[in-house]
Amino acid sequence: MVVDEGVLRHYLREDVQAEVSKFCRNRWVALECTLASGKRIFYRYLDDRPITISEPADVKKIVNRLGRKVLRTIYASSNIYIRLSGKDDVSRLENISRSTPSIDIDCSLEEVGLAIEAAETIIDELIRHGVHESVYLIWSGRGIHIHINENAVSEKYWRRDPVNTGYIVIEYLLGQCRERLVEICRRSRAADRRLKIENLMDIQRVFTAPLSLHRELDLVAITISPDDLGSFSLDWAGMDNFRYWKEWDRYVEGEADRLVEEALESAPLESEKRTQIGGEEPTAAVQQARNLPATASRIGRFQVMALLQAARHYLIRGDYDLARSFGLNRAIFYAWAKKRGVRATHGPVPSTGRETLTTTITRNEIEEKIGDEVVFRRVDGWYTIGGDEQRPEDFDRQIASKFGDEKTFKKYWMSAIEYLQSFPRSMIESQKDFFEKVYLPVRDDPEKLLRKDRGGST
Repeated sequence: MVVDEGVLRHYLREDVQAEVSKFCRNRWVALECTLASGKRIFYRYLDDRPITISEPADVKKIVNRLGRKVLRTIYASSNIYIRLSGKDDVSRLENISRSTPSIDIDCSLEEVGLAIEAAETIIDELIRHGVHESVYLIWSGRGIHIHINENAVSEKYWRRDPVNTGYIVIEYLLGQCRERLVEICRRSRAADRRLKIENLMDIQRVFTAPLSLHRELDLVAITISPDDLGSFSLDWAGMDNFRYWKEWDRYVEGEADRLVEEALESAPLESEKRTQIGGEEPTAAVQQARNLPATASRIGRFQVMALLQAARHYLIRGDYDLARSFGLNRAIFYAWAKKRGVRATHGPVPSTGRETLTTTITRNEIEEKIGDEVVFRRVDGWYTIGGDEQRPEDFDRQIASKFGDEKTFKKYWMSAIEYLQSFPRSMIESQKDFFEKVYLPVRDDPEKLLRKDRGGST
């Protein structure tokens, strides 16, 4: 994998800088960087300000600023902001003017043909709703992002709730062609990853910027015209000779209005359903055959610690997303402490040899006290350890998925909340008591959380 001169040359290309800045303008940017050790760091802020890219020269400035922390991938929010000059701007919903309705298709490189077929199915549905000139695709490296240009939706539809409007549009669109997409996903057999189509629209969502590099593969996130999708080949995305669609930002104002109207009529803005088709969803037979011990065999102490720490944070603070970030953060911390044979203290994080990174680039980190425990958190962001940010989606991937499907994890989550509620709040807030009296009794028997005889304290 190229992480040095090849990456540097790529981001210093004028066409790359132009397309990246065109997409990122007025969006909250995220940067994924690679250290010499191979470790990856994810940034949302520089100098306590949200990262932005407004013009081509900004890309070069970022490359120079990061220096030996080699820029690997550039992402940008699905949301369009009115202003992004301070850290408070990203936390105010009224500062979001629009959102780019987007669908994520994830696939194995062995099944690119299936991803193309799924994308063509969605595009056909868009055309059926009158949307054709305002759609563009981005090859993400291991899949396809389908974007509807936000300017194809008239201003009046964005006024109430831009984030949920984009979300509802995608839910409706996937619902209209769900049966066809399910059939395509059933043909996926790749061992490394099954074809998956998702609605990922939410307030924190970021997507790969056009012509950025994939986070691991030496492939470029090229833009593709819907008309050219059928002839797409991975050769188009090679770092040294990539080809892309230069008119990806075209749109027809109001072209998507009928789609938006139908979507908003079909579901309330407050809908909590989120569509995922394919992926690791087990078949009905597997679901029926799966019993609790089989599920538990995938659950280790790391997952139990993360689950209980997340539930602990949720009871103290009441924020589900931050709770998941905290849960994974603490699980990593205790795993580190155990591996090195040291006793977990009230200190914020273990030293990982990246103190320079913490004091320069990540000056936006603050110390936060949860009970009697101190942790680092990005201002208006997630908890961190050694400069690495633990995101809710990281928790979902590393922790929640090990408990089974979404419904099964929800059972464990609710049971964990009930279990913790059986203890005095002072015990929940105490790092020592939590570890010894809450975690230890169930760490090797996660099924105990689901049983009424799990114990507790009053």
